[in-house]
Amino acid sequence: MAATVLGHFSPITSSLKPPSRHRRFLHHNLSPKTPLQSSLIKFGAENSEPQPPRPLPETDCPVPPEQQPINEYQSLSTSFPFSWASGDLIEYSTRLFLTGASFAFFVGLPVSWFGSIGPEYEPVKRILAASSSGIFVVTLAVVRMYLGWAYVGNRLLSATVEYEETGWYDGQVWVKTPEVLARDRLLGSFSVSYPSRSMSKSLNLV
Repeated sequence: MAATVLGHFSPITSSLKPPSRHRRFLHHNLSPKTPLQSSLIKFGAENSEPQPPRPLPETDCPVPPEQQPINEYQSLSTSFPFSWASGDLIEYSTRLFLTGASFAFFVGLPVSWFGSIGPEYEPVKRILAASSSGIFVVTLAVVRMYLGWAYVGNRLLSATVEYEETGWYDGQVWVKTPEVLARDRLLGSFSVSYPSRSMSKSLNLV
């Protein structure tokens, strides 16, 4: 009787036994695998915000903006009288002629005519002196423009950039990146060489 009662209250150990090795193998290989982590990563990548654009080559450039060759070129091409050389050759020559003629007529001729005694006896000398003053002014303008464009052109074509970090006593040298060097040399070859040729012809004429 006691054995029967204990038999009814004894724990059912068969139901609590862990599954056999064969059942674990079947469960591991037949159960579908859900790539939760990879799917979450892919979902997050598709719905993430767009990446910022690639920074420009000047982003990591230590040269101050006003000393960068590309900015120096833009500033020179819009300043007076350097912008004359960036236009057509005929327009450039016309402006130089008008500048020289205006200076000779409004400045050189009055000074030579009224600054001497008896100008009515030697008018040819006074006119030649006024013309010489106009030619002198045109020569100075051409030389100044040539030197300015040659300076910017050399900085565009050079593989390095010399700059002043804070003043005139801390000169530094920055090596251009391949992207910046290709862009600057393309700009220097096709944009700066043409004004230089125009001004060289003007210097030969003068």
